[in-house]
Amino acid sequence: MVSNTLDDSLYFIKLSGVTVTGKPLAMSSSEYSSLPTIIDSGTVITRLPTTVYDTLSKAVAGAMKGTKRTDAYSILDTCFVGQASSLRVPAVSMAFSGGAALKLSAQNLLVDVDSSTTCLVFAPTRSAAIIGNTQQQTFSVVCDVKSNRIGIAAGGCR
Repeated sequence: MVSNTLDDSLYFIKLSGVTVTGKPLAMSSSEYSSLPTIIDSGTVITRLPTTVYDTLSKAVAGAMKGTKRTDAYSILDTCFVGQASSLRVPAVSMAFSGGAALKLSAQNLLVDVDSSTTCLVFAPTRSAAIIGNTQQQTFSVVCDVKSNRIGIAAGGCR
């Protein structure tokens, strides 16, 4: 965890990188920390700094070339025709300072919004970035407040 005086009830972390199909997003590492970032099990959709989100969206769409795009759904603007379980979804990993990483499966990356549409379950923000619960699903996330650490392990609740 990192220190932040914005709100003592929130768990602040430092996102240090994102990869799509094993390749780091093409951006300055300072873009990841351009906003304070919290991890929140009560927020569904992960919000990323706008530049990070835009680059992630383009990288995921590029990796899913051949999958037909469709209209945005509410705040989710990177949408595809089909259901997440039937699409070829790229490997995406989110890295945090201290070495923790979330290696996202299709269900951590896309959400089916209706019977024929799935969308990237991330959105841009200009305020605090939030790592939401869709990305945390299937992981055990442990907050050690006393030691100021957060642990992430695969194989949590499904």
